[in-house]
Amino acid sequence: LLIVVDLASVLLFSGIVYGWAPLNDILIHEGFYHDLCPDGFEGPCEAQRTALNRAFTLATTAVSLAALPGGAFVDKCGPMIVSFVSGSLVTLGLIGISLCKVYGTTQFDVFLVSFVILAIGGSLTMFCGYALPFLFPRKCTLLIELTSCLFDASCIIFPV
Repeated sequence: LLIVVDLASVLLFSGIVYGWAPLNDILIHEGFYHDLCPDGFEGPCEAQRTALNRAFTLATTAVSLAALPGGAFVDKCGPMIVSFVSGSLVTLGLIGISLCKVYGTTQFDVFLVSFVILAIGGSLTMFCGYALPFLFPRKCTLLIELTSCLFDASCIIFPV
């Protein structure tokens, strides 16, 4: 059961920010950052695309910057505590994304902050996924491979 829950969390939460291409289309269709376009402008404008791409760039950069401290955090505190923290960050990021059109302003970009938080939480989820296989030495290699594959597969979560 522990293995199934771990692998499911990696699939559902670890790399969802990397499914950017279809998510970008969804966000444009939903009108995210359309307020940056000139009045009466139909379709996506350059400012809207730039704002969305900035969010993706900062989120993926945050994943890389969180790698070393995140790994140290897992080593120091253990996967149980880090799983709680990562679950909290992912939940906070998803709630922020769902509420950003209501509470976002030009002074505070709720989507950008939420997307970065989601990316960091997903990164921590992946690190916890890499800690579990060492509890099962006979299946360690298989579990590491599954974790890597499920991280890659997690990019389809938003489009689905």
